[in-house]
Amino acid sequence: MSRSGRSRAAPALLLLLLSTGCTSFAAAAAPAVVTVVEGSGARWAGAPADLAPVDLSLLRVALPRGYDTVEARAARAAEESAAAAEVAAAARAAARAAEAAEERERAEAAAVARAVPRSRVAEPAVVSAAPEPRSPSGLPLGVDAGSSRQVVTVVAPSAGSTGAVLTAWERGADGWVPVLGPMNARVGSAGVGRASESSTRTPAGTFSLSEAFGRAGDPGTGLPYRVVDGDDWWVSDVHSPRYNQYAECARGTCDFDEAVSENLAEVAVYQHAVVLDYNRGGTPGAGSAFFLHVSNGAATAGCVAIDAGSLVALLRWLDPAARPLIAIGVG
Repeated sequence: MSRSGRSRAAPALLLLLLSTGCTSFAAAAAPAVVTVVEGSGARWAGAPADLAPVDLSLLRVALPRGYDTVEARAARAAEESAAAAEVAAAARAAARAAEAAEERERAEAAAVARAVPRSRVAEPAVVSAAPEPRSPSGLPLGVDAGSSRQVVTVVAPSAGSTGAVLTAWERGADGWVPVLGPMNARVGSAGVGRASESSTRTPAGTFSLSEAFGRAGDPGTGLPYRVVDGDDWWVSDVHSPRYNQYAECARGTCDFDEAVSENLAEVAVYQHAVVLDYNRGGTPGAGSAFFLHVSNGAATAGCVAIDAGSLVALLRWLDPAARPLIAIGVG
C-alpha cells in the first residue's frame, strides 16, 4: 500500500491545535482516522471531498485545560508559599510597630506624671493609711488654738511624706471634737517643713483661714468667697510689692510678672480653694500661693489637697466668727 493509502488512528485524548493564518482552533480527537496525503497534508476520514487537506507542519500537541505539568505545579506552590510568608512577615512587623508605639505612649505619660507644673500638681504617690485621731480632749501637734473654736489639723507621718491625715476639729463644752475626718490629704512633693518660692514643700505651722475662692460658684461657705475668671491672679513675682497677694488685671496689663504668677481661673484644681494665711506679709522668696484645694490624687507643689466632696463640706462648716485655723506638721 502506498503512503497515500495508509491511515493512522488518532489517540482518543489527543488535542490537535490547528492554525490557519490568524485563526486557531482545537479539536479533541475521538477515535478517528487521519489520511495522510503525499506531499500535501492530511484529511479526516469521511471528510467532504472539497475540504482542503491540513498542513501537518501546522499541527502541535498541547495539554487540555485544567492539566499542568509537575514542574508547573511545584513552581505555583512555591510562589503561593512565598506570598504567604510575605503576608506573615508584614503582620509581624505591624505588630512590632504597634507595640513600640504603645511603649512610647507609656513613656510619655510617665514623663508627664513626673512633671511638677506651677498649678501645684506633681507626681502621683501612694497615700499612707489614715491613722486614728488623737483624743478629743486635745489637738494633734500640740496646737495652741487660742480663742479659735475651729481647727483643721494636717498631720504627715514624716517630713518627707507626700501623704497626710486631715481632721476638722470643733471646740465644744467637753473639749475638742472631730467633726470632719480623719481623711487622706496630699501635701507637697518635697514633704512638710520650711517652705520657699523655689521649693515644693508645704509650710509647717499654724495659719488662719480667712478667705476662699474658686472657678465654681460659692458652695455655701461663711468665708468671703470670690468666683474667679481670667482677670484674677495670685502674685508670685518676688520683685513685686504685691508678692503673695491677690490681684485683678487683664492679661498683658498687670504690673507684675505674669509668667511666674498664677491665673486662678486656669488651674483645674482651684474649683474650690481656701487661702492659707502663710507669709501674708509678703516676705520675698518665702513662698506664695498656698491653698487648701481639690485633690487630683497626686502630691502637690506645696498646697494641701483633699477630695472635692470633703472640701465642700469643710467650706460649709468654716465660720469666720469661730476664727478658724489650720495646723500643719509632722507627728
